[in-house]
Amino acid sequence: MLEIGDDELKVMNCLLHPESMETVVSETKFHPKVALDIVRTLVHYRYVKAQEISGKSLTMFSPDKLTLVRFVLTAKGLKEITPTKPPLQA
Repeated sequence: MLEIGDDELKVMNCLLHPESMETVVSETKFHPKVALDIVRTLVHYRYVKAQEISGKSLTMFSPDKLTLVRFVLTAKGLKEITPTKPPLQA
């Protein structure tokens, strides 16, 4: 089980739509290696999925070919960044 921290949330907030690692690095201001490590962890725990540019899902990706990969939140990831509303009082 992964405990979602501020850094993971910052990365996940960048990935509402398919984005490249370049975009993640520029929006989060993290060092590229740190951003890649966070994204890899989020992919491993299925909060984020990797896709080819064409939109086809990837089960594995090579750091050497990151320009050909986009990352996007899964339903599980979206659930983590969506604030839960308290129940309505009757």
